[in-house]
Parts: sequence; structure tokens; C-alpha cells
Amino acid sequence: MAEKERGGLDRMLVRITHLDRLLNLVGEVIITSNSIATTNRRIQEYYDRGATLDKMSIDMIKVVEESSSRISGDLHSLVMDIRMVEIKGTFQRFRRPVRDMAKEAGKNVELITFGEETLVDKTISEKLYDPINHQVRNAIDHGIEDPLERQRMGKPAIATLTLKAYQLENFIFLEISDDGRGMDPDVIRKHAVDRGLIGSDDAQKLPNEEILKFIYHPGFSTKTYASEISGRGVGMDVVKNNIEELGGEVMISSIVGEGTKFTYKIPQVTAVNILDCLTVRAGKNLYAIPILNVVSTLLVNVAKTNLAFDKGRTITYLGSIITLYDLNELLGEKPLETSDEVTVVIVEAKNGRIALIVSELLTPEKLVYTPLEKIFKVQGISGVTMMGANKMGLIIDVVELINRSKGIAVGEAVDEREALIRKSLESASREEPLVEPIIKKEDEEDQQEADAEKGKVLSSDIGREISHREEFLMELEEMINSAGENVLSLERNPADNELINKSFRDFHSIKGNLMMVGLTELGAFIHDIEGIMDRAREGAISLDSNIIDILLDATDTLKDARLSLIKNQAPVISADLIRSLAKYKKPVEKKTAEFVDVHQRTFRLGPLAQFNLLARRHSGQFIYQLYLSFQPQYQQPFLVALLILRRLTRIGHIFGSVPSIEEIESQNIGSQIKLMFSSNLDEGKVRAWIEKYLVKNYDVTEYEIIKTG
Repeated sequence: MAEKERGGLDRMLVRITHLDRLLNLVGEVIITSNSIATTNRRIQEYYDRGATLDKMSIDMIKVVEESSSRISGDLHSLVMDIRMVEIKGTFQRFRRPVRDMAKEAGKNVELITFGEETLVDKTISEKLYDPINHQVRNAIDHGIEDPLERQRMGKPAIATLTLKAYQLENFIFLEISDDGRGMDPDVIRKHAVDRGLIGSDDAQKLPNEEILKFIYHPGFSTKTYASEISGRGVGMDVVKNNIEELGGEVMISSIVGEGTKFTYKIPQVTAVNILDCLTVRAGKNLYAIPILNVVSTLLVNVAKTNLAFDKGRTITYLGSIITLYDLNELLGEKPLETSDEVTVVIVEAKNGRIALIVSELLTPEKLVYTPLEKIFKVQGISGVTMMGANKMGLIIDVVELINRSKGIAVGEAVDEREALIRKSLESASREEPLVEPIIKKEDEEDQQEADAEKGKVLSSDIGREISHREEFLMELEEMINSAGENVLSLERNPADNELINKSFRDFHSIKGNLMMVGLTELGAFIHDIEGIMDRAREGAISLDSNIIDILLDATDTLKDARLSLIKNQAPVISADLIRSLAKYKKPVEKKTAEFVDVHQRTFRLGPLAQFNLLARRHSGQFIYQLYLSFQPQYQQPFLVALLILRRLTRIGHIFGSVPSIEEIESQNIGSQIKLMFSSNLDEGKVRAWIEKYLVKNYDVTEYEIIKTG
């Protein structure tokens, strides 16, 4: 799928060194394939003669096996390296929201990041955004005090919110911490008792570390009111579930008056479709259990098991009682034959631990995982795989298998959690929406009309004809993110000339890319933003909070415009932003010099241009002189002229112009231009092209064309 639901392109950048490694491995695969073919022919010859394989043939088989194993391992490692991205991209997405949320809450918050260079799998990076976003909102809204309260407590007026990432062994650790008021375990203890989640006596016996875990209960909140930033703070169970879906866990540490820290511990995935599994046989069926879910394997005497239910038994493992199930029977298959001793595999997941009776333990294997389509889905089975000897096996979904053992159907656990949340919300004094309203497709046109009322719709800037469209959109995203980061840095150091120059170059590059692909109106808007930065470079204006807001709103507008382009919709620029921008535009200076009179001046072709003209005429191309008059509505005449010149190069070669390129770039141009060019198109097609592109997109109001050769 080329596009994601959120409008992002399903692409990622790949390092050249990784491609070089991949190319080398492809070469090794070819060599190994040839070796296999040679070995196969040698074995066939011995088979045809009925002879025993000699030592050389056996050695060849071993070499091929070792080479195949090494290459597959190298390929696996390379694919994982390619999928790795720095966590920096995820962290940087919070710089603007933290600023805006803190401003809305009337608090001063500084976001500090550590370990931005930590590498994580791209899938993990994307799935971390929602839980981090939830916790950042809670920290700003509920955890961090307002400046006056912090002053009374002897704290700095500016609070710190820290995002930190690091890797230990095969785990990624992510910390979200603040220096706010912290969580009071006594308040949480009382609220848990009041809600009937635990008895009063039991609550008093629990240590504070365990009491804090009650915030993971669905719908749990100590707040009785909802705010626009984070509601009532419910939803920590969603955060916990999101992290557990990645195979991780969430840990809390909090000190009243000093702050709170949440730590995510997430295993670094080995691959998206490759699993390390313990393979087992249950009757005639082969199963693969993910190693991460395997606790232990045992040989158990049936006489020593405990009968707990009419149809179930339990075993004791390290002091814990675990329910015992026949794996085949649990999955709806024929039960295994009874015997005095049984082979047991103990598995666990976030929802519990069970013991499974199997017929035989096979070998741990690295298996390629193929998920099942929904129509073939069986609760407890997540996919299929090919095992040794080309035998088909089933991948066990341990979470759903445990749910099945408890009689919980697929989706019932989620329904139960949502019901608890609804019940909690009904008891609150104010309700908060849990999800944003879904906009149906039939409402999209109404939404676009509403957008048009809020601002200026750039109807000509849909950009369907952009060549290398996906590459352009990816590059544009990088430039927008860079511009946003630099503007946020400018907010802290508004007088830093190096940052001002860097931001100017960012917007200048964005404008150039937009203009280059014909997105003229959007480019003209960024030209005005670039003008503000140019005035700041000259020292004509200072970057106060109002200008910083304009710059940040401009980067947001660019992000929205990019998403609109992906959806083939027209971008919109907020009317409020346009009005705010107008206050800081550089006053237009009246030029004393007269513009070039295109009617009086003739073309001045240099020797090279004259040679090109003769060569193209000799090759059969048509030579034209074109007069254009245009009335730009949104951008300056010199920009329109430059864009027309660039557009014209798509159908021919330009020999000269009046005014000249140098005069146009120095803005010594009115609303007219005269061009001499060659083209393979006849006059009728050139006129049609002018009507389709120049009149429609570049505000050309009048034109004359003469074929001179």
C-alpha cells in the first residue's frame, strides 16, 4: 500500500552502504546456487550408479549448508539494519505540541531529549507515538505545576519534560519523566478503595509501588473534571496495552513533590516476519511457539497433577499453580492419547500463564511467519510457517490461546475494557470524548467547503503532474521537519544569527522546490515567510513570540498542504495566518528605474545562442517569438516570469528573452515578457499548451505568437 491512513507515504530512506551489502549478498546467493546445482548433479551421478557418496560429495553438501545458513543470517541481519531508524524522528514530533499544550495550560515547559541517536525498528518507532503522546499530555496537564505553585515550592519556573532512549542488550528503554508534583499513592489508594477495586485492609498492606499500578485500571482517574489537553487523565490502560502489544512492559517511579518517571522496556524485534520459535508436535499436528512466550518445558507425571475442575488439571511450578491443558483439545482438535508421563510446555503472556501438553518437543527454529487471513483465523493461531522437511506448521498466538482457555472470545476483552471506561465516564461530573469523530466520505466535500471559508484554497496547487512525485513529497517532508525544528530552536534563542540564517535557508529551499514543480501559490506563500526571515537577517525586525507563532503556523500549513497533495486535494492557507503575515511583510519600495519596454527592445543573442538557433532550425524544429502579458494576483511579476521560463523549457529551447534573465532576477520587469524559443510542436499545439498551462496557472491575460522559421 503506497499511502498510509494518516496520509504518509509508506517509504523510508536506505543507506548506500546497506545497498552495497545487499548487492554483495546477492552475489553470494548466486555462487551458492551454482554450488547447489553442482552438488546436486554429483549426487545424481552417484545415485544413478548405485554408488556410495564419497567424502568430497559429503564435504560439498556441508559447505553448501553452511553457506546457505550464513547468507540467510546475513540477509536477516541486513534487513533489520535497513529497518532501523533513529528515535530522533519520534522525539522531534513532540517539540511543537509540548510548546502549544504548555502555552494553552499557562505553564512553562522545556522539552529535553536524550539518546536521539538510539536505533529502533521502524514499526516500533511508529507505534510509540500514541502512548508517548498520551503521557506527555498527562504530564503537562496533571503532573506539572503552574509557575506560581512551582515558585512557592522552590522549583524553577520552567518545568522540564524529558524523553530519553537507550538500548541495553536486546531491549529498548524509553523514559518519559517530569519534575512536577508526582503521584500521591495515598490518593490513588483511597480512590481504588472508593471504586471497589480493592478492600481497605488489603490496600493498606500493598506497597506504594503496587498501589501506583492501579492507574492502569480501565477508566481509572483521580480527576472529576475534564480538560481539553488530556481529558481526565484516563487511558493509562491503553498506554500499557500498546506497549505490551510490542512485547514490552511499563514501569513507574514517582516521588511526591519531585516528579514522575514512566519507563518502557521493549524487546528489539528480530524481524517482522521471522520468529524464533520452539517447534512441537501434538498428535499429527505441528506447532511453533514463539520463544519469547516460552517459560519452561517439563516432563510431568500425570499422577502428580491436581484435579482442579471437572475437565482440567493443574501443575505446580516454582510454587505457582498453573492450569494444564491438552494443546490439541484446547484448539478444538482430537485429544492426545493418555499416558503416565506427559511433555509440558509452560507459556505466558500479558494476560496470564498456562501449561500445554504436547506429544513431542522438536527443535528451536528461526521460522518465516505468514499471517492468516481473517476468514481463516482460529483463536489461538496467528499464522502458518514451513518447518523442516517442507512440513507445514501453525504459529501459536499465546495471548489469544490463553484467552481461549479462559473462555474469552476474540474481542471480548476489549469490549469489557471499553464497558468499564464508559461506566467510569458516566460517574464523572463531565464526559470527555474518547475518540475524535469520524468524517465519512460523503462529508468530505462539506469539509472542504468549510476549509475554504476558514482560509485561502490553493485550487491550482494540487500537483498531480509532479514528476518523481513520491520522492518530491519525501524530500519536502524532511525539509519541513528541519524548518520546524530550527524555528523551535529560534524560540529559545531568537537573536542567534546562525539559527536565523539557517531558518532562512530552510524556507528558501522549500520555496525553490515548490516553485520548481509548479506549486506556485504555495511557493509564493513561503516566499513571504522567507521575506520575514530576510528582514530578521538584516536586523529590520526582531523575532518576537508573534513572529515565532507565524513561523510555526507556516510549518504546520506546509505539513497539512503536503497531506493534501498526497490525497490530490487543494491545500488551504488559514485566513488568520495570511492576515498575521501581512503585518510583517517588507514594505514595497517604489522603483525609480523604468521597466524594460518589451516592444521597443529586440532580442540580443550571443554567439552560442545563434549557433543553437541555426542547429535547431536545421534539425527541423519550429522557431517562435512569443509575447506574453500577465497580471499576477498572488506573487511578484519577476517570480511569475521565472516560472514561465522554466515551464516553457518543457516543450522547447529558449534562446533569449526581453527582459533578459539577469534583468528579471533583479526584478526589473513589469507585467510583460517577450521570448524566442524553438519547439517540435506546431503552432496550433503551442497555442493549446499556452492556454492549458500559462493562461490557467500563471495569470497570463494576453499573448501573441509568431512562427519565424
